[in-house]
Amino acid sequence: MPRKEPPKFVTPDGAAREAEAAKTVRLRALRLAKEAEDAKEKKDAAEREAAAKLARAAPRRQVRAPHPPHPSEFT
Repeated sequence: MPRKEPPKFVTPDGAAREAEAAKTVRLRALRLAKEAEDAKEKKDAAEREAAAKLARAAPRRQVRAPHPPHPSEFT
């Protein structure tokens, strides 16, 4: 019984390599654009949530701190 020969690796020609590189560049650009859009949406949502939280919070009264006694009052 004859042995099977392993398939030989064929190096792609220049046109195939350029096509694959162009495809990779397009896919990378699409991925980066999507990631940037997702990050912007996440940031906007966090800002809206923080603004809503501040709007819900009741305003706090400011209480003045007592003044220390004047030195002339000690004598």
